[in-house]
Amino acid sequence: MNVISSPDWVRLSFGADMVLGFSPGKFLKGALNTTINLLQYYPDGCKANCLYCGQAREVAKGADCKTLIRVDWPLRPLTQVLDRIKERQGDPEYGLQRICVGQLAHPRASPDAIEITRRIREEGIELQISELVTATYTFKNHMIEMRKAGADMIDVAIDAASKRVFDSVRGKPVRSMHNWDRYIKAIDEAVEVFGKKNAGIHLIIGLGETEEEAVNLMLYAHSRGAKISLFAFYPESSTPMEKKKPVPLNVYRRMQLSRWLIENDLVKPEDFVFENGVLKDINLPSDISVKELSPAFMTSGCPGCNRPYSNEKPGDRLKNIPWYPSESQTISALKATRLESVKRLIDNEIAK
Repeated sequence: MNVISSPDWVRLSFGADMVLGFSPGKFLKGALNTTINLLQYYPDGCKANCLYCGQAREVAKGADCKTLIRVDWPLRPLTQVLDRIKERQGDPEYGLQRICVGQLAHPRASPDAIEITRRIREEGIELQISELVTATYTFKNHMIEMRKAGADMIDVAIDAASKRVFDSVRGKPVRSMHNWDRYIKAIDEAVEVFGKKNAGIHLIIGLGETEEEAVNLMLYAHSRGAKISLFAFYPESSTPMEKKKPVPLNVYRRMQLSRWLIENDLVKPEDFVFENGVLKDINLPSDISVKELSPAFMTSGCPGCNRPYSNEKPGDRLKNIPWYPSESQTISALKATRLESVKRLIDNEIAK
């Protein structure tokens, strides 16, 4: 009897499903996905129990994907998905740039991710490939094989900004097996195997961390050579955190600005001013301009991954902007930070 599971079957985000022609429709303002997100599928589901995730063991209770970034993740045969990608790669109408191979927390996660990556390359698909890994089941030897199979980037899905928050939403206190120290070690392993800035972390803002904890993790990741992919927490229905409010826009804008300044080596740790864990101000470079700060508010992470509407409902204020922001969008985003140094920067440019 054949069992339907990865690597022969994968889930597609609804946006990717539309891009590949399995479902009709387009995103608001034509913001199509430029990355095809593949997610592993197992009949026994995810083994972890992260409080914010619709695939958590005690939420999904099996293979069903109850909710993940608020959209359906339909199940498709991998061969069919790869055929559609081959048809559309290089076509400017679709603008595909990257494939992300996403793992569940499952003992087969890494071997199957390697096999999926190998099959993508065997089909002659030339898009860039990222691995999004669960460090509990992915180790350095797996990362080496992922790179040999054809992946060019890797992200460690640490999600939480500190051990305190990690344990409270992903660790033993919530009947989950993930371990903060293992994830921290995996960052170094990923950088060692894939190289600086080809390895990174996923960080969700709004899980209960302080802004100081978030900035400190970003500083740490950058110091190790890892890039930073920022996500804004948005509550998933049916999860233990479904009633928690989305991260406030002003908080997220401060974290976006912080990330961009850190990754471009424009600030030092002492340039961040905190008060009771809240970021009160940043000592900005004296020669920085409003226009130069525009990319800070775009989707961050692997090149070619724009993730439209993965942090909010269409029609809401965009947290990760999936295109290059206009001047008015940039000024609006900067004002939302509520930082005095940013206000002075805007006022000075207007006065010129």
